[in-house]
Amino acid sequence: MKILLITSSFPRHDSIAGMFIPDTIRALNALGVQVHVLTQNCESSHTAYESLWAGCDVTWFGWNGRDIPLVELIRKRTAGIFLVLQYLVNGFFAGRRICRNWQPNIIFAEWLIPAGFIARMLSLFYGIPYACRALGSDVYIAADHPLIRPLIKRITANSILLFADGFDLCRKTSILAAGKECLFAATSRKLENKTGTGTYRRRQDEDRFTFCCIGRLHPVKGQDILIKACAILFRRGIVFRCYLVGAGEEKEELEKMITGLSLEHNVILTGMIGDGDVAELISNIDCLVIPSRSESIPLVLSEGISAGKPFVVSNVGDMGFLAEKYNLGYVVPAEDDAELACALMKMSDFKLRSTFYNKQRYEELSSILSVEAGARIIYDKIRELNN
Repeated sequence: MKILLITSSFPRHDSIAGMFIPDTIRALNALGVQVHVLTQNCESSHTAYESLWAGCDVTWFGWNGRDIPLVELIRKRTAGIFLVLQYLVNGFFAGRRICRNWQPNIIFAEWLIPAGFIARMLSLFYGIPYACRALGSDVYIAADHPLIRPLIKRITANSILLFADGFDLCRKTSILAAGKECLFAATSRKLENKTGTGTYRRRQDEDRFTFCCIGRLHPVKGQDILIKACAILFRRGIVFRCYLVGAGEEKEELEKMITGLSLEHNVILTGMIGDGDVAELISNIDCLVIPSRSESIPLVLSEGISAGKPFVVSNVGDMGFLAEKYNLGYVVPAEDDAELACALMKMSDFKLRSTFYNKQRYEELSSILSVEAGARIIYDKIRELNN
């Protein structure tokens, strides 16, 4: 089986975009699938080709937008629309070459937009069926845009298979597709034993309550809410340290917040760190925090579950449902720093947080969210089409 996988996010060099996709491809390779990735070149306006490993080739099509999300470009009107059109046209023509020369059995779009649009155009041109996986932002955010929503509805309605990496996301994607079935296919990744090249180092945290939040520094991820909650802990005299792991456009604003609230010794912005550093940090903290304003099932959930850690999560997407069903930790309303602080104060009590971990429940959820489980459902459903 040969799959042309189209995505607007694929990790390259220091990029963290689409970090789950390489492990998904490896899991598909193990099932006998060859994958050719089509994605934009965020470093150059020239198209490049690369063979990453046996069973995984990548075409990086050239464009001038670098790593700017297409939704952001649309907001810039005239100049942004030109780059969006360039993206779609260049992606389509690069995909045409792959379809003509490599002849994939199916086209698979990671994210309904923009990958789903290119997949639909290639499907119309070559008669190759396409499938899509919704991944959160394309449904929770982009689908609310008046120009994008009709396009997403058309893409989902004509997709031969629909997947999503969240249960709530499946329901919402199915609604967009006028009731078409949408199947849960988890996204996950395996942390490599690699340390970063930056200046990150874990502090001396003995006798402190420690927790971390891992994700892109973006308003939707809610790091600002967590910092406000940390200010409440500080005023209450809780001895703690919070690690904010990740990079993104909110870095400067978060730094200002931390300084303005005199939390420099309590809240640490680590920047991007290596997988080995992430694994070490998770193994040593007391709990993980997911304070998102909007979320499906983030990668950090499976990473924390694998380490047997309790959570404090905001009640968005599947977070509340999973936390309550598997007794992972405390669930708080989204954008409520006071409730978040209250939950963290409870979690600082060793006796209270030790009640959450249950080996059988954690292993069950870990299996459901594994990269192998996600790849298997995609593979099985595509294979059924050919039988």
